[in-house]
Amino acid sequence: MTKRPGSVTSLLFVVLTLTTWNAIRLGAALVDWDLLKEFAPRPGPLYIVSTAAFWTLSGLATWTAIRLRNPRARSYFAFYVLGYTLWWWADRLLLQIASPNWPFALGLTILLLGVAALDFFNKKAISYLRQRERHEQTNTDQDTT
Repeated sequence: MTKRPGSVTSLLFVVLTLTTWNAIRLGAALVDWDLLKEFAPRPGPLYIVSTAAFWTLSGLATWTAIRLRNPRARSYFAFYVLGYTLWWWADRLLLQIASPNWPFALGLTILLLGVAALDFFNKKAISYLRQRERHEQTNTDQDTT
């Protein structure tokens, strides 16, 4: 088995970090449901729980695809990171009342997307995720009749 390159480990770290963050959001929203219902009426705890659950589950699926070297893992990662970024900014701009530090947040978003893109387009990561396992059985019989 080929040793996993550092760029693939970085991809896993990005997904695991976002997944863990959303799992914490999910747990906190469930535990503090009544408090959120009282003090955060818009959009409410249901929105927090549903978005946190979605990003946690999709993050776990993406993380698993990368770990298992699924041929579509890079696509899953791209959809996960870009989708999360778009959702985060939409949530920030449309639902949060004040955003005083938006220039810092924008700069950090661009920086983190750039780092993720470097790992995403890394040749070692691409070849690692396209490689098949040595013990994987493939059908070599050309006669299907």
